[in-house]
Amino acid sequence: MSVQEQEAREIPMPTRLFVVARRDPELYSYLRARFSDDAQVEVVLDRRVETRRRRALPAAAERRRADRRGRPEIDEQLQTTSLAIVGAPSAAATPSEARRWIETMQRGVAAIGEALDDRDRLERDTRATQQENERLRAEMDQAWKELAEIDSAIARAIAVVNELRSRLRREPGRDPAP
Repeated sequence: MSVQEQEAREIPMPTRLFVVARRDPELYSYLRARFSDDAQVEVVLDRRVETRRRRALPAAAERRRADRRGRPEIDEQLQTTSLAIVGAPSAAATPSEARRWIETMQRGVAAIGEALDDRDRLERDTRATQQENERLRAEMDQAWKELAEIDSAIARAIAVVNELRSRLRREPGRDPAP
């Protein structure tokens, strides 16, 4: 047995592959962190973004019998839930264990969906709060301008009163009291 074969035997192969839609990087990050210590689970982003042939001219003959990458059930799962789970629990697992695992995963996916919904709601609330803050700042700026105008008007009125008082003091023979 070669060294590579020996190493391959020691590293457990994942029995579950989580494929996450590219449009949901938060879910990908969450699942990568959540299953980072589980050797039975591998989390990958969907790599099927375009056709593989990049030449302008078609190949002389298609050598493949079928499209190996075509998995309509996975495509549908990725479109509806952003997550597809490929593979199954190990052969030693009983149907009830498999059912429990599926139920747990469904609850996890539902929780992730709720968390993403909460994030969206919080983003909307944040935008609304920012708009309200901008509106209040504009009102405050207007109030400060009005206050400055009132302050200026009061200063002019005080100057007029002081000028009148000064004139009254300079005029002899006038009785300031009525």
